Amino acid sequence: MSGPWIALVVCAAVAGASLSRDEKPPSAPVAKTTFVLPCEGYMRALERGGNFGLFVTGEKSPFKNSYHLAEDVWLKGGTPVHAIGDGIVRYSDFSPTWTDKAGVVHWNLGNVIVIEHALKPPIDDLDAVCSFYVHLAADRRVKTGDRVERGQIIGRIGADKSAENGRYPAHLHFGIHRGPYFQISPAFERDVRRAAASKDGLRAGPDVLRGELKFRLNGESSVLVTSVESGTSILLSLLVGSTAPENAPADIMNWCQGYGPQDMLAEWLEPSAFIAAHAAPVSKSR
Repeated sequence: MSGPWIALVVCAAVAGASLSRDEKPPSAPVAKTTFVLPCEGYMRALERGGNFGLFVTGEKSPFKNSYHLAEDVWLKGGTPVHAIGDGIVRYSDFSPTWTDKAGVVHWNLGNVIVIEHALKPPIDDLDAVCSFYVHLAADRRVKTGDRVERGQIIGRIGADKSAENGRYPAHLHFGIHRGPYFQISPAFERDVRRAAASKDGLRAGPDVLRGELKFRLNGESSVLVTSVESGTSILLSLLVGSTAPENAPADIMNWCQGYGPQDMLAEWLEPSAFIAAHAAPVSKSR
């Protein structure tokens, strides 16, 4: 063997000799998942209030005595809304506010988009988070199943007090929920356990479950709940739907709520703080 083959073998031998038996060649760095804010002027717009964890005390508010699970971004209708990171659209639909025959107003979400973001590597033991965009305009730019890129325009803030945004003042209600879109949320499991521990038990048709329970996902959007004591199982949906008699949207995961009890706050992340901690580098203009 002669010529270039000899040089190739010698080079390989020298390269191998530079590593000890226990050493490994350095691996390529893993690209970390990073995020951007969903709107220009986001931080300035937060100054009006409606921030994460705010306790609602207003007597006339339909959300009295609950906690705000997101941040309200007070920007004008028509403001572009961007995907905060690469991900897949899990929900894109319209959930209208409506008034029933008794005159009770059912405050729904208007146009809504939910995007699931895989976290590689995991962040704080989370493999995924979901971004939750509420009170959008009717011209949503993405549909369920679409893959989106960080910074991509997905819609606009809905017009002030319009049907498209659920009759709210113009703003973006923006939240980040822990975990993937399809999940048994801690709030759901907690409520089911409380029902099983109550006097009446957890009822589903003729079946009643009591005492200790076991939970197992059954497909993507339901959970099999089994009584440890009796072995009886019931199947519960993890989805909720609109009760609006017209234009009822597709069902959405039950954790997709704007307000909730204090123990639900732990399931959500403070959006601006999370994004700041994992922000995408700012590109320099030429």
